[in-house]
Amino acid sequence: MIALSLLEQPVTLLSIAILLSLLLPATRLQQSLTQGLMQLGSRLNGERYTARYLHVAGGALLLCLLLPLMATYWSLTVLSPWPALLEPLLLWCCLDLGRLSRALPLCLQQSSEQTPLARLTLAPLCLRQTDPLSSLGLHKTLAEVAVLRLAGDFALLCWYLAGGIYAALLFALLRLAVQSWPRKLVHWRAFGLLPSVLYRAMAWLPFQVLALTLLIYPGSLRAIKAWPQGRLWAFPASGRLLAVAAAGVDAGLGGPRRYTDATDYYPKLGSKNYLNAVSTRALLWRLVIALLFWLSLAWTLMLVPLFHG
Repeated sequence: MIALSLLEQPVTLLSIAILLSLLLPATRLQQSLTQGLMQLGSRLNGERYTARYLHVAGGALLLCLLLPLMATYWSLTVLSPWPALLEPLLLWCCLDLGRLSRALPLCLQQSSEQTPLARLTLAPLCLRQTDPLSSLGLHKTLAEVAVLRLAGDFALLCWYLAGGIYAALLFALLRLAVQSWPRKLVHWRAFGLLPSVLYRAMAWLPFQVLALTLLIYPGSLRAIKAWPQGRLWAFPASGRLLAVAAAGVDAGLGGPRRYTDATDYYPKLGSKNYLNAVSTRALLWRLVIALLFWLSLAWTLMLVPLFHG
């Protein structure tokens, strides 16, 4: 009876999804989904349209995708003999953890000796151009990708625990839409407005929780002093998370980057010291331990009432 109860718990199901992602990353599936959404958006997005039309078109396309997705998932749960197993499969499709666990350590290893290979490894994971990146730029990009993408996974799992699979499905769709219609590029700025606003609203609290978790480590005084720097970022919750993560290892993030041929200048976050391989590795370990802390806490809160209730 206890085993059956465990298999029905959301914490167990999300743990299965995490293991699936680590063992078999859904890299090609995620790339296909992002590419498909980009092609769909390109049919409605154009320079000849007004900004107001593009705002409405982006929101309408999002709604047209969300309703059939939820209806299809509901139909599958009704027809499937094991509906509970569909939840970890859906989470597995949306988690970046697996491909990050393969790509980031490899990129970190290549950054010191094989910089061109490191750039190629990092390119599919970020929007910015990786060809002009120096060694410092590689470390900054790697750290920012790790922080923001793992924070996205954390937010996805938080919404799954808080609101069930349909809340997780909504957040996953918003996350894919933000990646497919990136407002960092002028071409998508109007079209991607509504998905970006909704994604930021849903990600705000989980990002804050993760940023507060990173204050527990050594270097917390530096991290606390860097907390207000988040207001300089376009999405303050992301900026706060990046600032705390960087200051904790006494390094800096942000600064110039290229999404097109032009150079964009972002606020500098954290401390004034340059990020290197050692501090990047330390930052990655802090993120992993923070995520393990919350997963362990979720298991504890589930098991204690189960065995003593």
